[in-house]
Amino acid sequence: DNATVMRADIRCENISEDGFDLVFRTWGDTRIARVRAAWMSIGPLSQKDDWDLY
Repeated sequence: DNATVMRADIRCENISEDGFDLVFRTWGDTRIARVRAAWMSIGPLSQKDDWDLY
């Protein structure tokens, strides 16, 4: 129903130069029918705040 709260977490694990695992987790009584996720790796930044947004 519309009152249901869905709880989920997406993160990467097992990171290496060859790839990583994209992990989707839920908890409690959350029920998910479908999930689509995309991830883009941009590599390290020299400074934490070095983002160029266009």
